[in-house]
Amino acid sequence: MPANAKGFGTGRILVTGGQGMLGSDFALEAAAFEGLEVQAPGKLDLDVRDSAALQARADWVEGGWIIHCAAMVDVEGCARQPDLARAIIVDGARNAAALAKATGARLLYPQSFLVYDGAENPIPERETPRPLSLYGAMKWEAEQVIRETLDDALIVRMAGFFGGGSRDKNFVGRIIPVIQAAMLKGAETFEVGDRVWQPTWTKDLAFNSLCIMQRGTVGVYQMACRGEATFHEIAHEIVVALGWNTRIRIVPVSASAVAQSELGRRPDRAVLSCERLASENLNLQRDWRSTLHAYLAHPFFDKYRLEP
Repeated sequence: MPANAKGFGTGRILVTGGQGMLGSDFALEAAAFEGLEVQAPGKLDLDVRDSAALQARADWVEGGWIIHCAAMVDVEGCARQPDLARAIIVDGARNAAALAKATGARLLYPQSFLVYDGAENPIPERETPRPLSLYGAMKWEAEQVIRETLDDALIVRMAGFFGGGSRDKNFVGRIIPVIQAAMLKGAETFEVGDRVWQPTWTKDLAFNSLCIMQRGTVGVYQMACRGEATFHEIAHEIVVALGWNTRIRIVPVSASAVAQSELGRRPDRAVLSCERLASENLNLQRDWRSTLHAYLAHPFFDKYRLEP
């Protein structure tokens, strides 16, 4: 698929939450498309709770695209601060949709797989969301606000992801320093739950989504890496990639044992079908294991790495 601005309207893209895990990779991947102009303000530069601040971008984004990545992504944090979470997730989505409607811009909403309860796997695209956590419930409400406001919204329900180096606040980013600390204290084993998900690189999610945007289609897609993995398997691959495998061994434990300490419930298995992507020849996702190793090869992780 040619990397150019054709299909992007005016060629201007506003990425809310543009300094976060996903938003920063959207900005980087969009830069590879010839002719695109990107603004990717972080939360300090663009507070999506402030409708006036968003509307101040109206002239620039008119006829272009808004990629609404801004959210409060901490599941437990949402449970602790529900009013703040609602203001950011739901009201923020309402403000972004209002900006799109006022300017004729298209809007892409990256949605979380946590809108599902995992009762059926693989999760079909026809599945009605039934969130287990307050975070998931608010993300689902935000999606409905967007779809009620905009006839041409593009929703991409994404699997759990890793990426962004220092910005990575999900499992991969969080577990690496914890395992390292345990290893430095002399631990030879480390327990990790066996919950199943699809670890997907934000780089792949962003590029694949941009290719959908370029097609000009509307509606809902699901997007995830090829394959699936337990958290235990992911942790094992991290240990191998960072050269720790002679120092520490990852031991699987039941997902239910881990879930007891969580404020925000998550499904024990969540595997997305990607039927629409496949049927439209738009599934550009790669295998989770190869992309995880490619991600961990970045110099950012050298501070953790042990020589073989």
